[in-house]
Amino acid sequence: MRMTRAIVLGGGMVGSVIARDLTADPGWQVTVADVRAPVLERLKDRFGLGVVQADLADPTAVRRVVAGFDVVVGALSSALGLQTLRAVIEAGKPYCDISFMAEDASSLSPLAVEAGVTAVVDCGVAPGLSNLMVGFGAAQLDPCERIEIYVGGLPVVRRWPYEYKAGFAPSDVIEEYTRPARLVEHGRVVIKEALSEPELLEFPGVGTLEAFNTDGLRSLVHTLRGVPDMREKTMRYPGHIELMRVLRHTGLFAKEPIEVKGQKVRPLDVTAALLFPKWTFDESEADLTVMRVVVEGKREGVKARFQWDLLDHYDPASDTRSMSRTTGFPAAVMARWLAAGKVRRPGVHPPEVLGSEPGLLDAMLHELDRRGVKVVSRS
Repeated sequence: MRMTRAIVLGGGMVGSVIARDLTADPGWQVTVADVRAPVLERLKDRFGLGVVQADLADPTAVRRVVAGFDVVVGALSSALGLQTLRAVIEAGKPYCDISFMAEDASSLSPLAVEAGVTAVVDCGVAPGLSNLMVGFGAAQLDPCERIEIYVGGLPVVRRWPYEYKAGFAPSDVIEEYTRPARLVEHGRVVIKEALSEPELLEFPGVGTLEAFNTDGLRSLVHTLRGVPDMREKTMRYPGHIELMRVLRHTGLFAKEPIEVKGQKVRPLDVTAALLFPKWTFDESEADLTVMRVVVEGKREGVKARFQWDLLDHYDPASDTRSMSRTTGFPAAVMARWLAAGKVRRPGVHPPEVLGSEPGLLDAMLHELDRRGVKVVSRS
């Protein structure tokens, strides 16, 4: 039997989960690429993964390291997302990516079509699984009238003052508090400030959470133009929004350098250096992921509603964070489908485009259920 050769770009919290999931298949040979030698040594020694050290901020290095593989999975920070996507397309490899890139990934779709490459971007939990749900629900309704996505990753134990810890790249966390949020209201795309329009939400098994606008709709703004009302909100424990507003108002998230005693410094860099040690999970500290996706409209003239609720917790048996599980597993499943030809459509595609295909969402939910990630659906 021919081995499927896969490479995961990035060996962090999510990339390591993707690699471990893929290597569980005896027919797969999995390698992780990262610039950090200690990260690679840990993955090699603890999980028996193949490793290669490379500076993935260099597109030339990306093209070089992916050359000998059948499928590529991207688990890098948002700052590297678009250039890495381009490099993998230029290398002619099928690609699944979870980076939260600020740029429009679809701008590279013509290049992917020309190269005959299928690339699925934003394939984590939200964006990702949420988009598959939205794509499925919207395809069942005529018209689809409203889409709401609520998602959050949180520590199980709340600790003053932040009541938060980060389950993914620090730079991407602060992006949620600074990047203007695109929403759709009454058929028009509107821009609102991040952290705006807070609301309280009761979620079974968690309690009261507060939700705020974030730029999580992303591709949905363009792929579902006919839906008049769409929004995505991030959830935190009550009180976190006000703290982040104070930090932002003070200028501590600013990227423009300021002068301090003759030295140029970026406030954001100082804030990250001070804040993220306090936002780092302790060893074996439990986290949870909570998500609700609602799609409303009409079916055969009658009001209809789809709702999916996800609540997942840290897995002590594998010592795996919930946010890493729920983000990494959808990407690992999609990588398998790409390698097997189950998903074969040259171009760059967000998950909602695939979610409309019959049976695909059910197949994904089945695979997640097998891995212990439970989704409750209501309609």
